[in-house]
Amino acid sequence: MQTLTSGPPACMAVASAMLLLAAPVGWTAGDTRQQIADRAPPARGSDANRDADTREAATLVSPTVRPLRDALVPRIDAARERFAIPALSLVLVHSDEVLWAEGFGEADPGRGRPASADTVYRAGSLAKPFTALATLRLAVAGRLDIDGPLAAALPGFSIRHRFDGSVPAITPRMLLSHHSGLPSDLHKGLWSDTPFTTVRTRLRDECLAFPPRQVFGYSNVGYSLLGHMVQRVAAEPFDVHLGRTLFRPLGMSATRIAVRPSAADGLAVGHRHGRALAPLPIRDLPAQGLMTSARDLGRFLKMLLCGGELAGRQVVEPGPIEAMLAPQNQDVALDLDVTTGLGWFLETGRIPGAERLARHGGATLGYAAELMLLPEVGLGVAVLASSGDAQRIVGQLAESVLARSLSLVPEPLPPDLFVPAGDGPDAVGSAVSAKGHFATDLGLVAFEAGEADQDHTLCACMTGERLDMVRGADGWLGVDAMDRDALPPSARTLAAMRYQTRRIGGRDVLVADIGDGEAVIGEKVPAAPVPAAWRARLGHYAVINPDPDYPVSDLRLSLVDGKLCLSYRMPVLSPKRIQMPVQPLDEDTGVILGLGRNRGDALRFVEQGGGSLLRWSGYLARPLGDGDP
Repeated sequence: MQTLTSGPPACMAVASAMLLLAAPVGWTAGDTRQQIADRAPPARGSDANRDADTREAATLVSPTVRPLRDALVPRIDAARERFAIPALSLVLVHSDEVLWAEGFGEADPGRGRPASADTVYRAGSLAKPFTALATLRLAVAGRLDIDGPLAAALPGFSIRHRFDGSVPAITPRMLLSHHSGLPSDLHKGLWSDTPFTTVRTRLRDECLAFPPRQVFGYSNVGYSLLGHMVQRVAAEPFDVHLGRTLFRPLGMSATRIAVRPSAADGLAVGHRHGRALAPLPIRDLPAQGLMTSARDLGRFLKMLLCGGELAGRQVVEPGPIEAMLAPQNQDVALDLDVTTGLGWFLETGRIPGAERLARHGGATLGYAAELMLLPEVGLGVAVLASSGDAQRIVGQLAESVLARSLSLVPEPLPPDLFVPAGDGPDAVGSAVSAKGHFATDLGLVAFEAGEADQDHTLCACMTGERLDMVRGADGWLGVDAMDRDALPPSARTLAAMRYQTRRIGGRDVLVADIGDGEAVIGEKVPAAPVPAAWRARLGHYAVINPDPDYPVSDLRLSLVDGKLCLSYRMPVLSPKRIQMPVQPLDEDTGVILGLGRNRGDALRFVEQGGGSLLRWSGYLARPLGDGDP
């Protein structure tokens, strides 16, 4: 059994002058924000006054970061107004001290309840670092082997695969680093009160999306399996285990894992497109069932930055923390610049002056969250928002706070506190022709070669938009910067990136330069005709086992630019139609093409009730008899 190493519990003291906290500074909702000392104090006794008092007590601003805070507040307010974010809360920590904790806007606009650092939000996938830490602590205790077969620690787990020969056994380490090859999601029942432990048995009828360790594939169901494994090994419910071993020892009194909020949580009201959204139940609790506050996340960050120590007490062993922040995929060629730890994403060079950034985001219905660490300099930040449309905003704010705080840090943490990040893989793959169709996260796209080798056209097949591209001296295809402003908004995402086509690991892929690194965003669609059996099944389908609160509608199998595609709508998630190219493997089985979220999933036609039904991600759908021509 693998043993996780442990290191000394160290947390360097920092200059005391920097870390002395000022008297709390608050604000009242309404017009421009000012220090509370500049305003007439409100009369005591009303609910509004009690809310203001609560928020004032919850706000902390160190004198050292006050200029940073005052510079950022107008931008925070402008972003909240522009993107309809009712409430936003953040915390900034250095080593074992909170430098800034504050809330902005209203947690409940209908009742005028202001947001504070203690406001509770659904934090979605910020649950994953906690699940990872719980798993690794059991490994340190010798109660499970993260490099042994998952089925040994979670009996009854099995899943089909469609690959030639045998595949490696899935291990907990693969789940922790998103390299197990499991599907990203099991959509059926995702937003329901179905127990997350049912994922184990429901996966028996699904197929691996990719061979294990072939490529990064973000998987919520993988983390549900980890939570099930933790629950079984610890012999207590998963939420109880995290509460007993992590939340309570860390003093995270507002934090819990829950299917749905209760009235006692004081949850910020989630919003989507500026409108309040009733919270749906969550099945995959170990993956995205966290509810927490900025202040509580500050305690978690301090513990991580201090090697497991909090308030002078060793709460968590240093070994699991070091293991979480160690790169796991340097030898996975298809991952390019994507580096994963165990429960964290690792990046270098993103923030000037910082060696390494560890981060995780959390996007869920009605909420967005971001958690970031700069381990070598001892800085951490968490941002929570009550809008499902705010993921980009919370990420940019967290990154900006860290970047601007670097000059405030008087000394780094000891270099041996965290394991080194290591070097990423060198540029890999050989160039291949760009001509052809590619299955991407943005739908089906096609490259057409021009008369000269350096000229190409990119066509977004679903919308019909065409972008003229030129190959630069460095070999990348891109839209001329002067032409981008004239493009419609729907085309600007594609136009903002540069492209190369390469063969990596035996697959012809589309690589994008996304500004801060390279990423594989698509895979070439084979130039093969669509079999007659699948042409006969073109048309609309109706899901016969729907989730009432999270419908999948307008399901279609159709030909797009001559390629077979599955498309559908998830109106609670997005108003846009989602389109994914499909490659038939035989008369009854196909696979969604591409590399990434929800790619590699299988489609199968199964006989049930005297008819042929389409099975996909746990859903069953019957044909409506209106086949496309």
